[in-house]
Amino acid sequence: MSDHKSFIAKSPYRYRGLIGLAVLCLTLLLIVSWSLKPVIAAPLQVGIGTGGLNAFELIGRTDQNNLDFSGVGYLTYIKGLNNAQIYSNPLDPSEDTARFTYVADATLTSRAVLSDVFVIDAQGTMTIYFTPSPPNRSFNNAASFASGTPIATTSVRYQDILLVQSPNKGNATGVSEVTELSASAFTLNGQSYQFGQPGLLYRLSTVGNGTRTNLNPPISFVLLAGNAITSGGEQSFLPSLYRDSH
Repeated sequence: MSDHKSFIAKSPYRYRGLIGLAVLCLTLLLIVSWSLKPVIAAPLQVGIGTGGLNAFELIGRTDQNNLDFSGVGYLTYIKGLNNAQIYSNPLDPSEDTARFTYVADATLTSRAVLSDVFVIDAQGTMTIYFTPSPPNRSFNNAASFASGTPIATTSVRYQDILLVQSPNKGNATGVSEVTELSASAFTLNGQSYQFGQPGLLYRLSTVGNGTRTNLNPPISFVLLAGNAITSGGEQSFLPSLYRDSH
């Protein structure tokens, strides 16, 4: 009888020991299971220039219809990518082979004129698209530049200074304050990339030739090219690796 009482008295301690051992084994199992999950490379960040280097470059066209502006074009350089990645045919760089395009819209906010100097301010948005296999595009068909997947959205504050050279003709110089609002990963040749990151600030400078086709209401277009540098904002680069939690 005394042995039976002793067993009963010791049983709770034995149960606690077994429970503790089970918890320890479960914890070790979870740790080992997590460590065996596949390690996945995070997207490589591109389109970020440091030390005053260009982050990206572009060429395109901007149209004015009274108070509204619309712009389309393609990226000719992206920091972190080479020409073979930017164009489907790097020996024939054009709107038809460019993998990265942009579409912009803005509304006039102010206008000033001093003799032959015209200054226009506008605010709007710009979206960058990625297409692994570019379609045929035309600057006469603005919608053709919106094909593919949006990989970055931005807000834009734009100033354009136009110097009249002859009736209905002028040289245009523009500066844009570009703030990145969103960025989505895209895959090119099996590698995942991300264009910039939300909160990043760019200073985009452009030059071009402007042509006015109607006086009132003002209708005109500018053929332009330019480059952007990273001017500020968050630049906390993504980690090189992360673990799949699914």
